[in-house]
Amino acid sequence: MWNPKAQEITKELGKTINSLSKIAGAFTLAVLMVCGLAISGASADEQPAASDMHDMHDMHDMHDMHDMHDMHDMHDMHDMAGMEHMDHSMHQQALAGRGVYSRSVMSYTVPDLKLVDFNGKPISLRELTDNKSAVMLNFIFTTCTTICPVMTSTFQQVQDKLEKNRKAVRMVSISIDPENDTPAKLKAYAEKNKAGTQWTFLTGSLENSLTVQKAFGVFAGEKMNHKPITFIKAKGSQTQWVRLEGLAEAGQIVDEYEKLDMAGMKHN
Repeated sequence: MWNPKAQEITKELGKTINSLSKIAGAFTLAVLMVCGLAISGASADEQPAASDMHDMHDMHDMHDMHDMHDMHDMHDMHDMAGMEHMDHSMHQQALAGRGVYSRSVMSYTVPDLKLVDFNGKPISLRELTDNKSAVMLNFIFTTCTTICPVMTSTFQQVQDKLEKNRKAVRMVSISIDPENDTPAKLKAYAEKNKAGTQWTFLTGSLENSLTVQKAFGVFAGEKMNHKPITFIKAKGSQTQWVRLEGLAEAGQIVDEYEKLDMAGMKHN
């Protein structure tokens, strides 16, 4: 039997179900959109923007350049430290062996050239070291901080020990660093070490300095490698020199000189 009221209820229920379906579909779509945005946001966080990546790359390059610069500086410092170590290691051995030296008699021909004294006056080295007087000679440079101050101090003590006889001996110190050791610097160095009038300090051109070093067999390539050597020539001798290799002390140098002097007197 047909019931109008039941039919109306069924119609209304269908409308309600249809509305609920639309609402559910819209809700599902909204959920999916929110999830998609979240995923996209996460990807963006994980992948830096191009500008950010460029900034990071620049910072990385700057860091690498800084590291390379630091490494270069460290390398330079290492090289400098190595040179300093070379200088001090070799010279510290010499300082530790003060008073220990080897003696030999050598023949040297003094080059016929001119050097410059601490007054700026040209000096003939051959005339300065001729056979008219005894000669004591060494090689130094004013900025040396190891063996040169010791050698210079030793020469100062030698002149004190010679006392009245010091005028009979020409003492000569030749710079192996003439480019830096100007006459003015040598003069200040001589005054500091109380050099007497019989003690001459010489500099000059690099070429002439090298020629003299080679003539006496002391050239070592560069100043940091030089060795402590003292040369003594008796009065009347032209080319024969006593070579004392090592940091001979003042008393030992004076003894060696007196032996030569006595031998020369006997020979005459």
